Amino acid sequence: MVESAAPVEHVFTADELFFSTTDSQGRIRRANSTFMRLSGYPRGALVGRAHNVVRHPDMPAGLFRSIWNAIEEGRAASAYITNRSSDDGRYRVFATIVPSGSGYLSVRTLPMLTDLRDDVEAAYARVRDVEEASAAAGSTRREVAAAGQAALQAELRALGYADAIDFTRRVLVAEVGALLDHGVGIPDSPQAEGPVARILAAMSRIEAETAGLVGILQEGQRLVDLLGRRAGEIEALSARLGALREAMRAVGADVAVLGGGAQADDVAERCQRVDALVLECSEQLHPLRSQIEELRGDLDSVNFRIALARLHNLAAGLFALQVIEGEDEVDANDAVGSLTELCAALSDGASTLTERVALLDARRELVGGELDLVAEDLAVIQGPILELVEVAAAAGAGQADSVATARTLAGQGFAEARDLADLAVRVRDLEVPYEADAINTCLADVRAALDELG
Repeated sequence: MVESAAPVEHVFTADELFFSTTDSQGRIRRANSTFMRLSGYPRGALVGRAHNVVRHPDMPAGLFRSIWNAIEEGRAASAYITNRSSDDGRYRVFATIVPSGSGYLSVRTLPMLTDLRDDVEAAYARVRDVEEASAAAGSTRREVAAAGQAALQAELRALGYADAIDFTRRVLVAEVGALLDHGVGIPDSPQAEGPVARILAAMSRIEAETAGLVGILQEGQRLVDLLGRRAGEIEALSARLGALREAMRAVGADVAVLGGGAQADDVAERCQRVDALVLECSEQLHPLRSQIEELRGDLDSVNFRIALARLHNLAAGLFALQVIEGEDEVDANDAVGSLTELCAALSDGASTLTERVALLDARRELVGGELDLVAEDLAVIQGPILELVEVAAAAGAGQADSVATARTLAGQGFAEARDLADLAVRVRDLEVPYEADAINTCLADVRAALDELG
């Protein structure tokens, strides 16, 4: 018996970014020549058809349910996807889908993290087993997809991701970073002239504006990760402050029993004043751990938005280059419409990035300022606590366990708070020099060039 040939895998290079846009129902509106070449369909056979014309049977339904849930909620979704070509071959991509006007834009790149891609594909196979078992049990298609989505979530958690949103945020940043490290960029075309050449030049300027942010954000990530690892010290410090309050209450009670008179009254007043100071410091510390986690989330969001902007910028710039070099025709492939959608996604992303950078700046100021303040307050209260201990000892409670405990707890000082504050100040001082005006000027140039083309 003659064995059937293995399906053909169509390959492409790292600098061949390709895209398609669909309406709200998933019907293809536009695509570039690279998509047509890999899929094996001419433009006339793609436009107007449902995007699932290239869906490969290896892909679990739960994955697409997860993607649709994300994009219908206005979020981006990224995934490793195997597509089927018209000759029943396949091509494997890292796809990022975002809402675009009344539909969606999908940019596909060559998967750079191939080990992760292989792990994810193995997970897809297990999810497909779950879906097949669900279908065999009589489940509807909707129920099968729901079972697959639940299984996919479990697989992502096993791979170290909280959920599909976490996967998108982290892997998009890593994939785009690896793509750029590989040398993919927007090349100059100094001999080119006209509106498309101006669009290409604008995309090159945008890439230059965003490229410098990456190193700064990596340093910010390192500092926030370090701050996060040391956030456990905040809980330990809070526990020590709680123990200190208990010890001071015990000091007051012991002095009332062992001492008396004016000294006992003095100790009682001091206990009240110092307890109020310690309580204030404790309350200042309480929200800081969650604020540090929120700071990490804000930084992750900025990283993600920069990666997304650079991805869309690369796609638009490389497509403009394809038009200049004749690989895509302005009329045949609706290049103006495609560039308009790519640039609209980039413009929306730039606006969101501006908001995210502002939130990050505010959070850096908040966390740095609060930690600095509590460190100063803790430095101030050590003296009054030690004075209280000595007054209590003089009042007759010098041998009491409470006095020894309070002396030990306060005598250690609160150096960890100062260390945390110094680290937070470094985070606060790490400004992200995002020039929204420069990006907007480039985008205005692009829109003017598109008007000429239109």
